[in-house]
Amino acid sequence: MNDMTNKPKSGEPAGDDTKLTFRRFKNGENMWTGWKDLTEKIFQADHSYKCPTYVHRTPPCQGSCPSGHEIRGWLAIARQMDKPSVPGMKWQEYAFQRMVEANPFPATMGRVCPAPCEDGCNRNEVDDFVGINAVEQYVGDWANSNTLKLPAAGTFTGKKVAVIGGGPAGLAAAYFLRRKGHAVSIFEAHDKLGGMMRYGIPGYRTPRDMLDTEIQRILDMGVDVRLNTKVGRDVTVEELEGAFDAIFWAVGAQKGRGLPVPGWEGTENCITGVEFLDAFNQGWVAGTAKKVIVVGGGDTSIDVASVARRLGHITHKAEKDIDAHNVLGFTAHDVAGDRKSVV
Repeated sequence: MNDMTNKPKSGEPAGDDTKLTFRRFKNGENMWTGWKDLTEKIFQADHSYKCPTYVHRTPPCQGSCPSGHEIRGWLAIARQMDKPSVPGMKWQEYAFQRMVEANPFPATMGRVCPAPCEDGCNRNEVDDFVGINAVEQYVGDWANSNTLKLPAAGTFTGKKVAVIGGGPAGLAAAYFLRRKGHAVSIFEAHDKLGGMMRYGIPGYRTPRDMLDTEIQRILDMGVDVRLNTKVGRDVTVEELEGAFDAIFWAVGAQKGRGLPVPGWEGTENCITGVEFLDAFNQGWVAGTAKKVIVVGGGDTSIDVASVARRLGHITHKAEKDIDAHNVLGFTAHDVAGDRKSVV
């Protein structure tokens, strides 16, 4: 049998003939024996048990959101990491309450927001961004289906605010002002509220019943609305300044940009995308030319092309050209089926 005596270790006197056993440590010793400062072993190592450094900073998704949504918060709710404190409350309602702290239109924004939050998502460094818009849309639709309400208005402060414009900015301003307890009156030139959400985006992207539900939720907080009222025509600025403590101007950006080329002004059959969509959404457009050219590649141009396609000359659909399990290639079906409903 080989000699199993322990070999000398660094710092030990030579000639140690201690017999080896199955035990790792001697009596009274452990893995920390000899380490006077555990910080050196734990925090200065460069492998797995080195603790990370946490920096208090706005999450990149929230920092990229124009409305400052607490995205990480309601995603934690969706993952069941943060549970409601009220017994019996659904997580969807809890997430909805968190969402409307920043934006009272989750169902609408979940459909049409360009999602800069997803561009800033940390998961882009690993695989792909989290589907933030999809979660927001789902929670917004669930809130509409279950008739959830917004937080109650605050105690009346005695202050009155005039909001000029009933679009997303004006409605959001009315919502936050009512939460603070101020009286709010919205002055809108059209016969319906919604602004560009209604008159700039086609109904197949923002269903009107969904939009009306989210708008009515704000009006139920006690907001006064004056439709078909245009400042400068039906009421003067001087009258508003005399009747209200403050005026919030939310007239929006409803003017399109023409082509920066000579001869654009006054050219027949050439209009901006915003003008075309506004006319369509107000029911003034029942058809288009056989050939339409759309200059541009942004969201507005895609809406224009989609509307023009819907108002085109496709009246029937050919079933034989489409595989039964295909999820693409239904343009003709979409156009033929929606033509009557959107005109």
